Amino acid sequence: MNDCLSPHLPEPQPNCTRLVWLTARKEPRRRTLLWTCHCDGVIYELCASGGQAFLRRTKPNSRKAFETHRMSTREGYATWHALLEGRAR
Repeated sequence: MNDCLSPHLPEPQPNCTRLVWLTARKEPRRRTLLWTCHCDGVIYELCASGGQAFLRRTKPNSRKAFETHRMSTREGYATWHALLEGRAR
């Protein structure tokens, strides 16, 4: 039985959308809305800042983080759901 409370990502589908990952910005007011489990070795987060959304990717013990471009909240949630369904990575 898995004791994790956060979702795990499935294997990406063969035709999944490849997200562009950029070096993370220093965001003093970034708000993390949703996140995946840390036990897979990579944490994905849906974040919001300044009325826009973006996805963030980090490794638990790393200082380096990557983010997608800023997008509307609607597009951010759609991209998040695509990630959770294996349709984006």
